[in-house]
Amino acid sequence: MNADQTEDPWAPVTVTAAAPTYEQQLDAAGYGDAQRQRYIEESGQDPEYAECMWDEMVVPAAEASGEIPARPVEPVSPAVRAGWAARQQAMRTYWEQNPVEQGGYDPLSNSNEPGAEDRFNTVVDQLSTQILQDVGGPLTESIEQTGTWGDNTVTELYAQRPAASDDEPEIEI
Repeated sequence: MNADQTEDPWAPVTVTAAAPTYEQQLDAAGYGDAQRQRYIEESGQDPEYAECMWDEMVVPAAEASGEIPARPVEPVSPAVRAGWAARQQAMRTYWEQNPVEQGGYDPLSNSNEPGAEDRFNTVVDQLSTQILQDVGGPLTESIEQTGTWGDNTVTELYAQRPAASDDEPEIEI
């Protein structure tokens, strides 16, 4: 018997196959990339509209009916969630200081003055950065411990900070 042979050549062998990827499951069920492209080409609709229909109607309906598995959700790190919380607080601060009724930027309106969206994004980006510089570490730790953040998490963290010295910039929240 050579070294590559087992004692019993007829012994059962256990073979484990890797689970199919989400894309492989879509292909097998008829909802993969090739089927998506065919749907778009053969729909007779505007290609952008057909893409939207596939992505927003056909695939979610197949997921809901159980024909295909639900799309896997990638885990989001606490640091990314802290960035979202900071941006949410920055937008809230912007709208408190610049109410839509008094000419503040309204993302749902087509009647904003030219440049309003750019000014809004600039202010929100600056406020978000400032929030993360001020309380980013504790915010990330809080999200890591609780798994989420509430509407007042950033405000509560500012309230817990020691009084700012004269040389530290302050942000109104």
